[in-house]
Amino acid sequence: MISPADIKHNALIMKMILVFTAFPLALFLFSPSTNEPVYPDHEVVFDTTMIAGYSFFRENGIEITAENNIDLFNAIYPIMGTPHRIRAGRDGLDCSGLVKKLYNEVFGTHLKGGSRDIFRMTNEILVEELKEADLIFFKINSNQINHIGIYLGNNKFVHSSSVSGVVINDFSKDYYQTYFYKAGRLNL
Repeated sequence: MISPADIKHNALIMKMILVFTAFPLALFLFSPSTNEPVYPDHEVVFDTTMIAGYSFFRENGIEITAENNIDLFNAIYPIMGTPHRIRAGRDGLDCSGLVKKLYNEVFGTHLKGGSRDIFRMTNEILVEELKEADLIFFKINSNQINHIGIYLGNNKFVHSSSVSGVVINDFSKDYYQTYFYKAGRLNL
């Protein structure tokens, strides 16, 4: 049989459990939410060591910040300079092969076909709306889409050039503006 002393003792233990667990939990759950950092005088530092080739991208006019898709840049850097090969293979990449490789690796999106096929999968956007990872399509000496690149921001894009292989170029250059067709965005 439980004595009155045992009941008082158990009640005391329950009160202690309530005070030390439920009360702090309630304070946490019902405290006003703010977007202020927990330590307002603590400065958040962007760790550039998490980006492969950070200085390479800076030298190419791309300033990477915490808002960028770090996975995209980390996937691009090791394949810079990979030779251009028609029908991408082990030892090279053509333009659509580059896009398919990066979209698969970074976004888990399995694209099929060439630049024309990929264009059909996009929602057309204006040049002014271009954001990182959007696609830009070209008609180079042709009346059909025959080249594709990935926009990186600051008028830069990565593509597989038939001359230089995987390279970053300035989209605002006359050559690219002459052959530019349209921009598109995939729904990821």
